[in-house]
Amino acid sequence: MLVKTVAPAGISSASIDPDHAPVPIVQVLVAATELTEGTETKPELLAWATWPKDAASESYHIRTGADDELEQFTGMILRHNFAPGQPILSGSLSNSREGYLSALLSAGMRAVAIEVSAAQTAGGFILPNNRVDVLLTTNCTSGIACKHAMKTETILQNVRVLAIDQSGSSPNSESAVIIGKTATLEMAPEDAETIIAAEASGSISLLLRSVDDNEIKELAQSEPIFALPEATAEVEPIRTVKVNRGGVSEVVVLN
Repeated sequence: MLVKTVAPAGISSASIDPDHAPVPIVQVLVAATELTEGTETKPELLAWATWPKDAASESYHIRTGADDELEQFTGMILRHNFAPGQPILSGSLSNSREGYLSALLSAGMRAVAIEVSAAQTAGGFILPNNRVDVLLTTNCTSGIACKHAMKTETILQNVRVLAIDQSGSSPNSESAVIIGKTATLEMAPEDAETIIAAEASGSISLLLRSVDDNEIKELAQSEPIFALPEATAEVEPIRTVKVNRGGVSEVVVLN
């Protein structure tokens, strides 16, 4: 059987002194090409690399020599990005998508799913791991921002897209798009409350950001709600009476 192997990163046969005993080696599981988090593993995406035994970590997958051993790793989900020839760690593979998103979430963050359409996701070109701004469009009747009885405002900025529908990885082809009905976003708990309330009050759209743009701008304050003037307490009129005492007039306050 043909064994697919690649040379280990940073190791060459020229670095081994022929006057000394051969260095013990093993074969470890590595990425055969550049892989992104969320990719479903296939035999053609993986390879065995010759590795110095003393340099092999306990978290590496060491080849045992079983038949079709690469097939054992088929259908798993990568939790991290890998460069070609980089060893794949045991904790970087998930047996299924169950619990996969929770492994991608940053500490203290939450995953929130919202309904979207192609028009709301830049024609399907918003992909997992992109960064977006979240816009809310609502009905309005007055105000500077109200045009054609509608207004749009930015409610969140630089939000990470975790998944579009069930896809948690970006396609390798630049021309590939994902037309999904649900976008899962990563955000802080207080932002999650904001977007859930916003989804119930209007239409949510995602605005794609450049990979080089992480700037957070100060959002314009929403137009104030013009409240009715506060009612003033009714003041009871002062009642007086004029009294004549010994030819002298005097005004007496009754209340």
